[in-house]
Amino acid sequence: MTVMNFHTASCVIALVCAGSMARAEMHEMPVGAGAPPCGSTVATAGPVLFPMPQDGQWGYVDREGSWQLEPQWAQARDFHEARAAVGSERQWGIIDTEGIYVVEPRYESDTIIDVDGSRWIDNPFKPYSEGCTVAHLFVERSLKPFLIDREGRTYWRDELPADLRGMEIRDFGTFSEGLAWFQDGTVMDASYGWIDPTGAIAIEPEFVEAGDFVGGLAPAAARDGQAGFISTDGQLQLPRKWTLDAAEPFSEGLAQVWTGPFDIAFMTQSDFAFSSVTDRDGTEGSVDMAGAFADGLAPVLADFGNRSGLVYVNQQGDVALVPDEIDGVAVCDPRQIPEFLNGLARLVVADDGEDCGEGRFLDELPSYDAAHYVYIDTAGEVVLREQK
Repeated sequence: MTVMNFHTASCVIALVCAGSMARAEMHEMPVGAGAPPCGSTVATAGPVLFPMPQDGQWGYVDREGSWQLEPQWAQARDFHEARAAVGSERQWGIIDTEGIYVVEPRYESDTIIDVDGSRWIDNPFKPYSEGCTVAHLFVERSLKPFLIDREGRTYWRDELPADLRGMEIRDFGTFSEGLAWFQDGTVMDASYGWIDPTGAIAIEPEFVEAGDFVGGLAPAAARDGQAGFISTDGQLQLPRKWTLDAAEPFSEGLAQVWTGPFDIAFMTQSDFAFSSVTDRDGTEGSVDMAGAFADGLAPVLADFGNRSGLVYVNQQGDVALVPDEIDGVAVCDPRQIPEFLNGLARLVVADDGEDCGEGRFLDELPSYDAAHYVYIDTAGEVVLREQK
């Protein structure tokens, strides 16, 4: 896979033309009044829906495999807070669980995904969290990020909150526990702080990395390679000094951290939990890549010496599930590190249970010549399978 920014892509002329069409519709996105309705937990009802492709188009099924939204999109993402990003190869929108557009599918990001010569526009919307998403749109140029609520109303699109004016805002995080991080400056000289839903600065931009608050703690870095977890007053809480190389937010009480550039471990809010994983025969394995805990399990790309691959570990670091040991399942690219969501994990697997064939196996494309999608549960059972 190759990812390109519009400013460096060789096909920039064609893509700018597509961006011009998006600009013609830009002002149809309604502007919200007052502070954005972000920063509070959103309760949603109804069946949980899972993206599923058929005949080269994505739709959504329930856990029983019944189509709730018929296949009709070239690209589709998971639902968060009953909202999901969907689109064509180029333009994206946002739907609710009935398939009604909250944001019409007219918008692009500034990033191209090149997969084996086929070029797709990446999703410009972050997953919803606490009532809002963040949009990164390309309309002849990359626009400054802004918020969109669950009704499709925009905030901070034309004018930033007073505390942020005069800054070079390049990115926002979505809200978590009532706060969202912001990036001031380009990647090379970025500083990060946190704001509340009114846009007032809650933590000054004094950090070089930032993440979401979970359980009152958020990952941050005072300098490159000096990371830890801060509280909502911006003070370092864990560890006692900035001794981590990097860190991810907590999930289900554990956070993925780097104790060195290539040394991955998991921490609780008081101490290290594990830095290696234990296979079912007692063999210790190193952690080459990992994802977050969900439904009690975390995906890990583990190396046990005599074998390596995707496994799921429990909160003690013990292997609880090996997808390749499920009957008829052979994972095509374990580096995708698929996490559980709503009790299921989506995998790209070989059609014949052995060989995936040639090509790239992203968890995004609607079809593969010799592979398909399955959803597994935490017990290792195949619950949903793409019908080819």
